Amino acid sequence: MAEPAANTLQAPVSLTATAHKGLRVKPIGTADHIAKNHFAKIYTPEFSKAGTDYPIIFVKDPDTGVFFAAGMWGLEVNENLFVDGNRWLGGYFPASVRCYPFAVQQDPDNKDRLFIGIYENAPIINKDEGNLIFNDDGTETAWMQEVKEFLVRVFQQEEMTKVFVAKLDELGLLQPQTLSIKRTDSDKNIDVSGFYIVDRKKLEELPDDQYLELRKNGGLEIIYHHLMSLDSLDKLLRKKNEQGVASPAAPAAPEGMEGGASAPPQS
Repeated sequence: MAEPAANTLQAPVSLTATAHKGLRVKPIGTADHIAKNHFAKIYTPEFSKAGTDYPIIFVKDPDTGVFFAAGMWGLEVNENLFVDGNRWLGGYFPASVRCYPFAVQQDPDNKDRLFIGIYENAPIINKDEGNLIFNDDGTETAWMQEVKEFLVRVFQQEEMTKVFVAKLDELGLLQPQTLSIKRTDSDKNIDVSGFYIVDRKKLEELPDDQYLELRKNGGLEIIYHHLMSLDSLDKLLRKKNEQGVASPAAPAAPEGMEGGASAPPQS
């Protein structure tokens, strides 16, 4: 389950007054930009809210081998079962997606330096309507300053989540998971793999000092939100069934803070 690019968006470029003066950002309005995203990154402060709407899983980046947390939106690549036409029907909207059309990135030449990136070819970027990014004198508008504050909060949450997920990996708690979904339109199954969940048995068998550390730093609560979110796998299966494509062929995964950064200003 490699992370898909946001449809046909090109990579974000550094946002500067010189290159992007006069550009405006329209409210998103539709879910077109995530219609082919079968998952999206989720940060630990969002687990309790997001987990009631869709499963929270862990995915290993094939390039770096590093795990990250994600909300599972589809059972196949390029499938988002929570987008109908261009409407988002998935409930909680992750902070990682609300950053669009911006992104916080590290300077590849200086990891301590961050910059705000922008997806220049995003459909909501234009010169005629929406929120202006830069004033005539090249300074950021009040709207853009609020957006930047939101982006920084999201970046901080992402860094916090990286520490949490790395701890799960260090403790050996992440186990690969495979679901076999029977197609109703053929004799073939859909095998959903490439994602990980917390192994409840290994969690219970942790040494007392490691278990206590998780409890004291809030990690245990986050793990339980993840485990409870796995009940939402049934929602994905039901949505798949509504398409007349699949039904469970094997048991679903075992059972399974405060909300995430608030939405960026749109007007």
